[in-house]
Amino acid sequence: MLKRIGKYYSHLCFGLASLLAGVYVFFHLNYLDSIEVTPPPPPGFAEHVAFGTADDWWFAGLLVIGGIVLLSGVLLDSITLRNAGMIIIAPLFGYLAFGFMIRGVFDIRFNLTWVFASLAIALLIGTAMRGGGRRNV
Repeated sequence: MLKRIGKYYSHLCFGLASLLAGVYVFFHLNYLDSIEVTPPPPPGFAEHVAFGTADDWWFAGLLVIGGIVLLSGVLLDSITLRNAGMIIIAPLFGYLAFGFMIRGVFDIRFNLTWVFASLAIALLIGTAMRGGGRRNV
């Protein structure tokens, strides 16, 4: 099992990150609407449209589901589950990167989260391109 975890370490990290992010959002629903997180003035229309759902329960649910599917694929050594998990979380990470970019670049609220979300997207694409098939390394 440890050998399998080592072989699919990137998948494991993405699964854990998705699961933890989803659980965090579940416990902090609508946290972006808080004055401590988003000080006045309120977000503009473009920011709200681009990022308004990142702290909703259904978005958190998709993160949790994607994380569980991906972790299951690693632990059960299932390429189908690993690929399905990557397909579930890729657009979610992309949405976060785009939303935080709108929030950090085109709005008055400076935030580097979009840089890290974009890095996660790049690593996710690299992991997906390497694939998770059974190859001798």
